[in-house]
Amino acid sequence: MTAAKNEESYVLNYRLRSHDFGDPHRTIRVHASQESIGRLVEDGYLLREGMIERDQLEALRTALDEVVEAESGARSPKADSEGSRRFGGVFVRHLMDKHPAFLDLLRFEPILSVVRAVLGPQVQMRGVSARVVYPDQPDQETEWHFHQRLIPDPLPPFFSRPHTVEALVYLDEADDSNGPLCVVPGSHQRIGQDLPLDDYADKPDQVVLRVPAGGCVFAHGALWHRAMPNRPDGTVRRLLILGYGPTWMKSSIYGERPAHPLTDSLLPDADQETRELLGVDGWM
Repeated sequence: MTAAKNEESYVLNYRLRSHDFGDPHRTIRVHASQESIGRLVEDGYLLREGMIERDQLEALRTALDEVVEAESGARSPKADSEGSRRFGGVFVRHLMDKHPAFLDLLRFEPILSVVRAVLGPQVQMRGVSARVVYPDQPDQETEWHFHQRLIPDPLPPFFSRPHTVEALVYLDEADDSNGPLCVVPGSHQRIGQDLPLDDYADKPDQVVLRVPAGGCVFAHGALWHRAMPNRPDGTVRRLLILGYGPTWMKSSIYGERPAHPLTDSLLPDADQETRELLGVDGWM
């Protein structure tokens, strides 16, 4: 898989401080500017347009449609919408284990390099999921929420805060009719502030992101965000959610892996990087 051309990049050299393994070095070419990475760290999100080229975009759409259809059987996929105002729409989990087209995302450098720039060289994919919403179905918005925080109160002296990053890849345009994304910049640092349940109200410091098809929003796991509703004059909106964390963190708890996961077929001949990304190595 290739990405749309982007001239912004820089080289990041990591040294892993482990004398037992010879202090190995890893070089990452980050597919973003240092300024962009700085904004991701400060704001908790980064919008990158044109991440996926048209041919690959269509291939991912087709693959997702096939998985949704297979899991819904003879019923219309729309009938499988969860029907809750909090998180309406169709959710599909473990996509890399269900369709070979998604295996191309495992080492997709334009996304992976940005993640490594903020989480370090040793990361794993915690899961690849999708959300599909339809214009003629109710409850297609989401409440204000975050994906990963788990901060105890009071904060223990040696507590290690879990940092994760999600790459939200939009296979369809997220405009005003399809339901844009709302984020609160800097909210990933509000570890001492609670987020109330069933909150859909506008916030004075929110930013509305309208993302073209093929665009990607990188988001810290603790970022406050919500999806606006898909209006009747909109179209289907398909979104991939690529989750990343350190290699020593558990993978996502959501969904059940299929009986014969496709990623297992990669392991017999996998190199160190692939094993780390699949979460079976990288605890030096």
